[in-house]
This record gives sequence, C-alpha cells and structure tokens, in this order.
Amino acid sequence: MKNPRTARIETEADRVARVRQLFTAHHPKEATEDHVCLFFRWLLQHHQELLPKGGDPYLALRADLDGLYQDL
Repeated sequence: MKNPRTARIETEADRVARVRQLFTAHHPKEATEDHVCLFFRWLLQHHQELLPKGGDPYLALRADLDGLYQDL
C-alpha cells in the first residue's frame, strides 16, 4: 500500500487533487487570498513537488485552488 505522503504524483490531475485536499485540511472554509499565500509558503517548505511546474507557480496555485477561497 502506498503511503499518501510519499507516493509519487502520477498525473497533473492527481497533483491538483492532492493540493486541493491539503488546502482544505489546512485552511478554513472561509479561506481568503491570504490563506493561499500562507499555503504557498507552506508548500515551498514541505511539498515542493506539489507546486506547478513552469511559469509562475503562485498564479498556477491560485488557479488550482479556484473555488476554495474568496478572491478579495
């Protein structure tokens, strides 16, 4: 059985699903852009492999989390 914390991300859809799962576990239902910024910093420290490759990873992360936070 694969350990979900160390399992290799197989597809882009898997990566996005895992990022969304972690975000909702770490931040309240009423998350804001500030929470996205904090989560981005957390990912940089703990799970860089989950950050989008190429381009601006912060902007791509915002797109990955669309609908999970309020854009103020």
